[in-house]
Order: sequence, then C-alpha cells, then structure tokens
Amino acid sequence: MSIRASGQSKIVSIVAGGVLSRRFLPSIRAASVIIGVDRGALWLMDNGVTPDVAIGDFDSVTATQKRRIHNGVHKYIEHPPEKDVTDLELASEEVIPMRPSEVRIYGATGKRFDHAMGAIHVLQKLASHNIYGVIVDNFNKIYIVRRLLVLSGEPGFRYVSVIPIHKNAILSLAGFAYNVSRRTFAVGSTLGISNEIIDDYATITVHSGVILVIQSKDTCESIG
Repeated sequence: MSIRASGQSKIVSIVAGGVLSRRFLPSIRAASVIIGVDRGALWLMDNGVTPDVAIGDFDSVTATQKRRIHNGVHKYIEHPPEKDVTDLELASEEVIPMRPSEVRIYGATGKRFDHAMGAIHVLQKLASHNIYGVIVDNFNKIYIVRRLLVLSGEPGFRYVSVIPIHKNAILSLAGFAYNVSRRTFAVGSTLGISNEIIDDYATITVHSGVILVIQSKDTCESIG
C-alpha cells in the first residue's frame, strides 16, 4: 500500500511506545494515516486499531509480538537497533513526503525524559518542513511555533508556557491573563512559564524566533 502524498492524507497520527491512554483512541482513529512506532504498533492492535504503517527496530517487543505486528499491519518497516536516529524520527521521515496538514504524536512522553526531548526535536524537524505537529499526552500538548498559534480555552488545559529556543523571540500574546505586545522573551529566562488562558481562545504571534509552547492540565484526576 502506498501512503505517500494524497489529497486525503491530511492528518497523521503517530503512536509511540511511551505512556498511552485509551482516551486518545477516537482522535487517533480519525486520522487519515496511522503509524505505530515500535511498541506503539502493538498497543494500537491490542486496542482494535490496525496501523497503516509499523516502523522501528522493535526491540521493545517479543519475537512473537513482532511477528504479530508484521503480519497484521499494512506496511511494516524494520530498522536495525544500531542506528543514528530514534524510531520516532524514522516515523517522521515517512510522514514528511505525505505533506499532511497536521501530525499528532502520542506516546512520546513517559519515564524517559531523553526520549521526550528527542520527540521535541522531531517536532522541530516537522516544523522546518512547514508541517504542523503536536505531542499529546494526558496532561500536556506540546508545539513548535514559528509564526502563529491559536489555542482554545478547553476545560483543564488552561495553562500555557512559551519558551524560546535557539535564540531570543519577540512575541505578542492575546487572550491570556498576562498579555504582551512584541515583547522579547530571552533564552534562559522563565518569563514565559505558566501563563493562563482566560478567553475562549488565546493567540500567540511570533514576530521573531522559534518557540516551544506547552499547554498543560494541572489536575489530579485519574487517567486510563
């Protein structure tokens, strides 16, 4: 099956093997293309979702589970464990030629902070190709923004942090508890940490630089 660029491939779900929740399944299923990364492919199949692509070195599954993935998906791509990039970056390289309008990444966070940082670099790679991407977990939505981001004040996810990367950024914020117009946010400063959406929508405009945006939920509710 070819999943390269098509008029229907607008949203891609990438599911990695970190912390996952069944609450993600409706939005994962709504995507035009679903990619399971290593153990993420097994999690999808265990929850009744057949990935269009399974990719990785599959060192986090047993031989029996790997055969099940291989036989059950539309396209199977196995890489050797000795490689120079993460499985998630390999998945992003499959996605870029599709030119999707949005890439949603699940299971990229969990116990391994180094893998989470690697996932942020994958967002940067997508952004460098003008592809909108977001990392989603139970408590956070993470974006790389070069120009404009509009966030809804959805229940729970009202805290927003903006963090410049590489160099200082000049930003305007509207719809927040603390709005600014063309203010400089310096690399190494905590100025942009923990703002709060107070309107139905909030807007972040990047006049200069590139920023990491983290929209967070501060709650003790149970997850499933």
